[in-house]
Amino acid sequence: KGPENSPRDHPKAMALRWPNLLGRQFSLAKPGLSHRRWLAGASPSDDNFLDLSTLVQRLKEQLPAQPAVGAPISGEVVAKVTETLQNAKLNPREWRQHAIFRRGRYTRNIVGYSPNQFVALLLCWERGQQSPIHDHSGAHCFIKMLSGQLREVRFAWTAEGCAGAELKEEPATMDAAIPAQSVGFMHDSLGLHRIENPSHDEVAISLHIYSPPFRECLVFPPTGAAPRTAPMVSIFSPETAWNANGQREAEVASEPASTSLQDFCSTLATLKTAEDMNHAVLDALVPAEMTAMEWASYASPAHFSEFHPVQHIIHCDDDFSVVMTCWSPGQKVPPHTVGRGRKMWMKVMHGKLTHQEYAPGLFPWESDVERKKELAEGSASIMEECSVRMHDLTNFSDSEPAVSVQVFSPPLTQFTFHSEMGTERRCLPRLVEGNSEGRSVSARSFTRTAGRWYLSFGGLRGLLNEEFSRPDISDGAISALLCKAVFNPEEWRERLAALTIDRSESPATPKYVLLAEEKAYSVVLTFWGNSSEEQCVKRERKTGRSWTLILEGELEERAFAQGEHGPVLLRSSTLKEDSLSFLSDKLPGLQELAGGAWVERSHESDTPCVSLHVYHPTLEEE
Repeated sequence: KGPENSPRDHPKAMALRWPNLLGRQFSLAKPGLSHRRWLAGASPSDDNFLDLSTLVQRLKEQLPAQPAVGAPISGEVVAKVTETLQNAKLNPREWRQHAIFRRGRYTRNIVGYSPNQFVALLLCWERGQQSPIHDHSGAHCFIKMLSGQLREVRFAWTAEGCAGAELKEEPATMDAAIPAQSVGFMHDSLGLHRIENPSHDEVAISLHIYSPPFRECLVFPPTGAAPRTAPMVSIFSPETAWNANGQREAEVASEPASTSLQDFCSTLATLKTAEDMNHAVLDALVPAEMTAMEWASYASPAHFSEFHPVQHIIHCDDDFSVVMTCWSPGQKVPPHTVGRGRKMWMKVMHGKLTHQEYAPGLFPWESDVERKKELAEGSASIMEECSVRMHDLTNFSDSEPAVSVQVFSPPLTQFTFHSEMGTERRCLPRLVEGNSEGRSVSARSFTRTAGRWYLSFGGLRGLLNEEFSRPDISDGAISALLCKAVFNPEEWRERLAALTIDRSESPATPKYVLLAEEKAYSVVLTFWGNSSEEQCVKRERKTGRSWTLILEGELEERAFAQGEHGPVLLRSSTLKEDSLSFLSDKLPGLQELAGGAWVERSHESDTPCVSLHVYHPTLEEE
C-alpha cells in the first residue's frame, strides 16, 4: 500500500493516538474577554507546520546565496538546515500530489527552486528500490524523510577517483517516524553513497535539497570500474538556448527585453479596472519576454519532467494568477475547463503548442475535437471559450520542448482534469519563492480563487486577523477561506494528543482546544469521542456568527429558536468531512421569534470526529 493508505491514518488508529483528551467548556461572551489568558497557552510548535513554499523560503534564507561548488559549507549552516528540516512538519495532502512511483526505478519530481542556490526534489521509492553508487558533483545534499525509511550506505573514494570499499561504519537508517533520525546530510568530501528502500512492504518518499543545483553526477559501478556521467535533469529543455553562464544565447546579443515577466505581473494590478480588461491584459502580455534570470528561475532544465508538464504559479493576487508551464516533447495537459466567468490569456514563450476544443458532450474522450489552433512561439491569445468549453493543450513535437505563460482572472490555483481514469484535481505549486508581491493574498482572495490552499493554524490566524480588522467584515470571505483551506492532520492531532485526561468526565463529553482568541473572534478545535452508551452532545447559545468546518469524521448540527409554543427547528444538517456550516443570528425566521436561539451538535459514529469552529464575537472560558 502507498502512504495514502497507511494504517496510521485509519480512524480507529487515530482514536488510539488520542487516549488523554481533556478540554475546557466555552460559552459565548462579549468581545475581548480573557484573551490574554488564552494567548499564553499557544503552542510553541506552531511555527513548524509549513507548506512547501514556506519551507523553500526558509531554506533560501539559511543556505548560502552563492554556494561554492565542491567546497563544504560551514558546520553551523549544516546544523541549522538540519534542524529546520527535522522540525518542519509538511502537509502530506500537499506533497503527495507530487508523488509519482515507477516499478523500474525511483523517481524525482521538483517541488522547490532557488536559482543558483538550491533545488528541492521529491523522490519516490518503491519497495526494495535503490540508487546506484554516486557522487553529488560538489553539491551539498540534505535528505528529509516524509514517509517510510531509507538506508544510506557510504563508500570511500579511491586514488583513481573510483568507488572503493564500503565504509565500515554502520549504514544509517533515516526514518520518517523518528524526527531525530529523519534527516541526513551528504557531501563529496564525506565519500560516495548509495540510498535504498530496505522495506519489502512499504514505499518511501523523501525530500532532497541539493545546494547548488547540479545537472549531472557520476555513477560508480560496484566493481570499482571507472564511473560514467548520468543526467540529473531532463534532457528535453531549451538547452540549445543557454550558454555556460546560464544565459539564453539569443539574449546575449540582443537588446534587453522591454517588458520582463515580473514587470508584466506588477502591471496586472493596474489593469483590473481597465475599461476593456481583455485587450488591456493582452496588450501588456504581447511584449513581455523572459529575462535570463527568469529563464533560470522558472524554466531551467530542472523544471522539465519526464512524466507530465510542470505547471507552477509565479504570481497570484486577489485578481490574477500567472502560471508557467514547462512541456517536454509529446506532453499534454488533459481535458479541462477553467470555470464559468474566468478569463484566460496565454503566450507561448518557447516552442509550439496545439490548443484543442471539444464538442459538447458528456465525456471529452467520447467527443470530437471541434476546433484546433496552432500556437506558435511568441503568439499571445485570449482564450474566451475556455471557461465553459472542455479543451486541452499539447506539445506534439518529438524533440522540442515548450514553455508557456497563462494568466487567469479571477485567479486559478487548481486544475480539474478529466480522463477515462476519472477526475483529478491538481493544485499548482509555487516552486520559486521570494517575490513578496506574488503572494499578496488575503481572505478575500478565496472568494474568487479556484483552488485549495495549504495552511497551518497560524496561517489561518493571520488571514482571519486581516479580515476581522476590516470595517466591512465579509461572511463570504471567511466561508470561502475555510472551504478552501487544507490543514495538516498532524497539526490537529498533535494539539489533541497533548491534552491530559479528566477521569470524572464521560468519554462522550466533547473536548476543546482554544487555538486563537482575539478581540473580534475565537478559533476552537473540538474532539468528539465515541461511546457505546451515550451520544457526544453539546449545546451552545446562539448569538453572533459561527463557522463549523469538519476536519474528519461526521457531525449532526441543529439550530433551534424558542417560539411561542416551544422550540422551533430552524435548520438540521449532517456535516461530513471537509463540509462547512455557517450560522448567524440573522437566520431566516429568527427575527420573528420571541425567544433566544441555540445550536445543538451531536456525534454518535463509531469513529471520532474533529471540527474547527470560528466564533464572532469571541468566547470566554466557563
